[in-house]
Amino acid sequence: MAVLVRQQSMEIPVDFYGFSLQDGDDTQAPVPFPDESPGADADFLTPFAQRVDVRSAGHTHRALLTAEVWDEEPPADRREMWEAQGEH
Repeated sequence: MAVLVRQQSMEIPVDFYGFSLQDGDDTQAPVPFPDESPGADADFLTPFAQRVDVRSAGHTHRALLTAEVWDEEPPADRREMWEAQGEH
């Protein structure tokens, strides 16, 4: 059974309909954010090497992001309805 190892929530600034989760060392990301960002018409998640872009319905705002680390693939999250979801 999968066990939740760690969980952290933070407010993320969203600009121009999106934000990115990127390697902390910018030199490791061949295409650093926001280069080649797909924009408002993109899928919910767009993967790049060392980065993933997340699209938002709102242009400029702050979003609550909760990241979880599990010891193996977790069960499907059915605690609430999601507006959008994606996997890569």
